[in-house]
Amino acid sequence: MNFQVDERTQELIAATERIAHTHLAPLGEDHSVAGVARLRLAMQSYGLLGLNMPTSYGGVGLSLLDTVLLIQTLQKAAPTLGGVAHRSSTGAVGAIKALGTAEQREFFIRGVCEGRIGISIGITEPEAGSAATAMQTKARIDGDTVVIDGSKQYVSFVDHNHYTVVYCRFGETGRPSDIGAVIVPHDAPGFSHSDGSLNMADEKLFELYFDECRVPAKNVIAAGDAFGKLISVYNAERLGSIARMLGSAEAAFLMARDHAKQRKQFGREIGEFQGLQWMLADMQVKLEAAQLLTWRAAANAGNGLPLRAETSIAKVYVAQAAKEICDDAIQIFGASGYMKDLPLAHRYAEVRGGSIYGGTIQIHKNMIASEILGRSFSQWKKAN
Repeated sequence: MNFQVDERTQELIAATERIAHTHLAPLGEDHSVAGVARLRLAMQSYGLLGLNMPTSYGGVGLSLLDTVLLIQTLQKAAPTLGGVAHRSSTGAVGAIKALGTAEQREFFIRGVCEGRIGISIGITEPEAGSAATAMQTKARIDGDTVVIDGSKQYVSFVDHNHYTVVYCRFGETGRPSDIGAVIVPHDAPGFSHSDGSLNMADEKLFELYFDECRVPAKNVIAAGDAFGKLISVYNAERLGSIARMLGSAEAAFLMARDHAKQRKQFGREIGEFQGLQWMLADMQVKLEAAQLLTWRAAANAGNGLPLRAETSIAKVYVAQAAKEICDDAIQIFGASGYMKDLPLAHRYAEVRGGSIYGGTIQIHKNMIASEILGRSFSQWKKAN
């Protein structure tokens, strides 16, 4: 069991960090549609899109561990960079890599890796959040098209992306076996979306509407009986999100460490006060423990998919640790840390969402308990 990052990966991380700070971070400040498009192309030119996608489709072909390490590195430099790397690698494109047809892989994965295509993911509905299998959005095959009716909510990056992988029902049984997925173009007839609402981190989340929305049948990833497979693929997406939380927590920790060395009160550096020393020590312990849990899940996956239990354990710990690290960083900075013109408030707002999206930490604890006890526990209300 080796806990060291090998020399090749260390060089990869160092090179990514240099590129991020020197060339990409300034581009990441432009959040407009055109700005994000330019950022994608710039990241592609440096080989930072499709990190774990196959080289045969234009990806970099890295292991999941190396992918997670680079997403963390890019997120630490600037959240926009981490987001683009995540979505082009461990995001919705992963479902196409795992379950898509050869034609879908060639068009969509290559388009993502070349920076021409962005893909969102639509799972959540008003009555189907943690209870994802309660989704009601329906799809039916009609000749060479698939017709979709329903809605999704809390979908990110819709204004910057071109497609959404939509989870929907292809059957009428009401069971999870009805659920499949379709790649929906954002210009499809019958598709529309809201203007978006801002979350705490100033990211827009959108509602999607499907009114007899017609999509080519060749865009169907799975026509039912695929929920378990889709969620297994989604564990890689979760690790990408976890890596982003780690990147923000690491950035907050380093800012707090440097501030403790520079800021003076009572005639000496605040880092000389034992109370702050203990805070910094706790922050580093949490950061390193969080990283090791995440890296274990990614390393054990190799070039495949991470185990559910290891992903859930990492998710629960990182979501809590990242919040605490960012919160302590704000405390060390004092009033300036609480101000929005310093990035700490934004870092905290970002990691706070990690306890909710991708499955709440309470849902993940239920899954961990199922693994411990060797049985599944239904959360559904029992019939009288």
